[in-house]
Amino acid sequence: MTLTDLAKTSFGNLGRHKARTLLSAIGVTVGILTIVTMVSLGVGVQREFIQTFQAVGLETVRVRPVTEERTAFNQFAEPRRTVIITQALVEEMRARDDVLEVRPRIYTPGSMDVSLVVGEGMASVRVREFNWGLNDPFTTPPELVAGDELERDSQGGIVVSASALEALGYEGQEAFESLIGRDVELVLSAPRGESQVFPFRVVGVLETNYGPESSYFGTHISLADALALKAWWYNDPDILEHEGYDELTIRAATLNDAVQIVEALEERGFEVETLQAMLDMINKGMVIMQTMLGSIGGLALLVASLGIANTMVMAVYERTREIGILKAVGASPANIRALFMAEASLIGLLGGVTGTIIGWLLGLGLNRGILAYLRWQEIPVEGTFFVVTGWLVALALVFATVVGLLAGLYPAARAARLDPLEALRYE
Repeated sequence: MTLTDLAKTSFGNLGRHKARTLLSAIGVTVGILTIVTMVSLGVGVQREFIQTFQAVGLETVRVRPVTEERTAFNQFAEPRRTVIITQALVEEMRARDDVLEVRPRIYTPGSMDVSLVVGEGMASVRVREFNWGLNDPFTTPPELVAGDELERDSQGGIVVSASALEALGYEGQEAFESLIGRDVELVLSAPRGESQVFPFRVVGVLETNYGPESSYFGTHISLADALALKAWWYNDPDILEHEGYDELTIRAATLNDAVQIVEALEERGFEVETLQAMLDMINKGMVIMQTMLGSIGGLALLVASLGIANTMVMAVYERTREIGILKAVGASPANIRALFMAEASLIGLLGGVTGTIIGWLLGLGLNRGILAYLRWQEIPVEGTFFVVTGWLVALALVFATVVGLLAGLYPAARAARLDPLEALRYE
């Protein structure tokens, strides 16, 4: 029996009982549909992460000081820093030929009691260092609606959120524009009972509404001003010498340079992380997630294989005389076995093709639905979350065919073992 004869005969036999063949293939379709949809989600999310990190720059290195571990004796106090990021380290990194940019950062305490005073009005706000130049793959910087950004190494300038100004009675573009260049004050009130006024000049106004009901009462100031506020808050004029910077961001020239910088800083005891290391961890997590999601479809295929096996066993009983005739005219047990295995494989392949197409279409629909929902929630996210790749299509079709093949092993072996004389007498 040639391969062409085998294919024609298999298709003809499956066409005898179209309903039963279709029902067996539906089980495979559901399993492959689940696998394609779930795995394409993992592939799409992983691709979005990779593109985001590559856009930011995998050469970015982030250095943090080392602090003492919290114990029962200091669990409520600020842990003491044992390895600090000094100004000398900043200058050392800037002097390296393999470093493109160095940005130290200062974090203002979240417990800091700060009020913004504009004219006669006062509103409680939060204060942050203005660091939009540092790309962060997990945050989207707010947009300016008036004025400009703070210049690097500037002092005395402040960028205020539109939400804070609206709380003070300033609403609309014209009101925001009128505040540019105006003198305002930040008033700090310490728990020790003291207060201090810090004068600023409004440089810009930013819009920070990320949802229909969310707002952010915040201000952004320069690194030097943030350091001054923090020094007064902790009553330590030399806080930079004692505590150092809170973080140091280094952008290396190449990824290999970033690796060398990480090794050098880790040897000196700093806590160092890179976007490449974070991306590697995410990729490992995505592989685990894809495996778990794909296993759901695997369970559906296991059930489908039982349906194919049942279909082929029924076919053996119904075609017993036919098998006897084939053997009588010279068909070998291997030919009979190949015929039934080919039919089972075709059922799996048919379900695989259908499941792959439906899974691809379902992914397109879900992706549009997700993006529409995010736009409705005013969340600025764009991307393709369901990606059906060539290797995924090939894997799905091969997997479905193999499942059908394995499900047909027992019925095919049963058919090959039939005695020709007994088969011809079978009614």
